[in-house]
Amino acid sequence: MGDECIVPFDEQWPTGYGTGPFTIQNRYITEDVPVGCHIYHELGKKYGIATPVIDSMITLGSVMTGHDFYAEGLTLDDIGIGDLDKEQLLTYLNEGILQS
Repeated sequence: MGDECIVPFDEQWPTGYGTGPFTIQNRYITEDVPVGCHIYHELGKKYGIATPVIDSMITLGSVMTGHDFYAEGLTLDDIGIGDLDKEQLLTYLNEGILQS
């Protein structure tokens, strides 16, 4: 984009009121990336599935906010499914039965 590019996060205009976000420290970044995106990243690692788009979102969110969302993100262990194998996870997701 170049040095002349200005991102007007603090600028609001009549058609944009209420449609923000107008700051990078918005929950769409600070909550969705370390929680939602990081869980998908963790699942991909566990089951050998590449997640390049999710990983790029985590990387960009980390750089933009100054937080290491790879280190701070929610893990599978945090939500109680880290020890499940593939069949146990599918049973839990499809039937709601948690077998650990």
